[in-house]
Amino acid sequence: MQAAGAAAGGAAAGEEIAVKLPKVGANVATVKKWYKAEGDTVKQGEPLVSVAAGKMNTDVVSEYGGKLTKIVVAANGTAKLDDVLAYVESDGTGGSAKSAKKQKVIVIGGGPGGYVAAIRAAQLGADVTLVEMNKMGGTCLNVGCIPTKALLHSAELYAAAKNGADAGIIVNDIEINWPQVQANRVAVSTQLSTGVQGLLAANGAEVVEGKAEFTGPKTLRVTKKNGETEEMTADRIIIATGSIPSMPPIPGLAENENCIDSTGALTLEKLPKSMIIIGGGVIGIELACTYALFGTKVTIVEMMNRIMPVMDYELTLVAQKMMEDMGIEFCLETQVLGFEKSEAGAKVLTKLRSGEEKSFDAEKVLVAVGRRSNIATLNLEAAGIATERGHIIANDKLETNVPGVYAIGDCAGKIMLAHTASTMGEIAAENALGENGKYNERVCPSCVYMVPEFAYVGLNEEEAKAKNIAYKVGKFPLAANGKSVIMEETGGWIKILADAKTGKVLGVHILGARATDIIAEAAMAMQMNATVKDIIDTIHAHPTVAEAMKEAALAVEGRAIHFK
Repeated sequence: MQAAGAAAGGAAAGEEIAVKLPKVGANVATVKKWYKAEGDTVKQGEPLVSVAAGKMNTDVVSEYGGKLTKIVVAANGTAKLDDVLAYVESDGTGGSAKSAKKQKVIVIGGGPGGYVAAIRAAQLGADVTLVEMNKMGGTCLNVGCIPTKALLHSAELYAAAKNGADAGIIVNDIEINWPQVQANRVAVSTQLSTGVQGLLAANGAEVVEGKAEFTGPKTLRVTKKNGETEEMTADRIIIATGSIPSMPPIPGLAENENCIDSTGALTLEKLPKSMIIIGGGVIGIELACTYALFGTKVTIVEMMNRIMPVMDYELTLVAQKMMEDMGIEFCLETQVLGFEKSEAGAKVLTKLRSGEEKSFDAEKVLVAVGRRSNIATLNLEAAGIATERGHIIANDKLETNVPGVYAIGDCAGKIMLAHTASTMGEIAAENALGENGKYNERVCPSCVYMVPEFAYVGLNEEEAKAKNIAYKVGKFPLAANGKSVIMEETGGWIKILADAKTGKVLGVHILGARATDIIAEAAMAMQMNATVKDIIDTIHAHPTVAEAMKEAALAVEGRAIHFK
């Protein structure tokens, strides 16, 4: 609900108060329905009228008690910010909320960190403006998490249709409608991005389309899409500009239109017959699995001696074998020397571990070697905001070195995940408005949307050994899990590390179906300092993949029921 009223302070009995249209997230609002008629008694905080701004309906409440004396804008009429909707004759109650000045908060960036920060700040009573230069939802909703998983969903449906014979489902003449695959990806992103816009409007946050740059510690210049500029000042500023793909300066890369980044890999006009992926990290692995399911011949070239270095090594080896069974080829410990054009599309020149030079040809080459903070256009020097190694320095309260300026998510050099950015957005907004929260990454889950899914939270064995922590391990194969057998997704394991003395859960690693959903149980367990006994004592529904978590906890104590 949005409150509306008159000037600061209370009102004397008998005083006429103008009820004005508050900020509702759009330039013009339409009056949908009056809850009160002229002459009706009104209580402080009671809804007077419902208005529609964009696609969202919002109630406007009266800050004063009294009597509704006149309706100025009738149902179906329109009003702009601060237009008078009605008049209330005060009975002397209410109005005190207006005596306090609202804090002005500007959020730069509308990704999963920025829009959450804006909504949370608005919930806490701030006057919020969010500045976004591209599409609402940022990388995640438009060219990252969401569209990647939409493509993967289409690929999994195609693979399931091709391989349903064992379950009695036979589909003849199955084919891929690539334009529709792409249309579905766009539709999913558009729906969620539009939903974010609606949430911002419903919470009264103003959205400005433009590029922001600092002109001082608390001042910004915003260049809008039409070229106009606007100077903005705020009590608090939250920087949430995210990250962009990192393209290494390798000879021939920039000149070859068939060498693409992760954004380009989502928007291909046709399905490539072959693709070389440079980089065996999360982005490269996810897109490798997606295109392999569609039938693309995929080769991954990685400089390190393993893929996905942040994941549990034992399960990573299992994951690599499963990807090889899908037809994906790996060239590890391989250095990329350059790129050339070829008849197929692009040629990748490499040096193998042995020193031998080898070239690979493919229609497309996806360069997925990581991302870097997107801060180059912010003119941080004008505000005196400190940076290091290409990102903004922020403490555990998400504060920069400039009082009242906060940085969250990818641009702050934290772990580059949408859900961490959202969490930081909430904390930064709360701290900006007087709270004292701290960001703790200890129990942050990481997920890889490959085939099958891979997720973890907490320590892996290599880290536990490096920290000299005495630990026990319990493992349970999904081949022994009833629901996994039903779904014909029996590859993978659940692995739990626990403190050898206390039984406290130190880390959980899941490779298999539903891993990215089940990991939330592990994260909650660790957040609550739970032990493996707590997991064992928790009744898990049957048949579910999640009950394999309990079996893995039992395995820590050497007493798994369904696996010997």
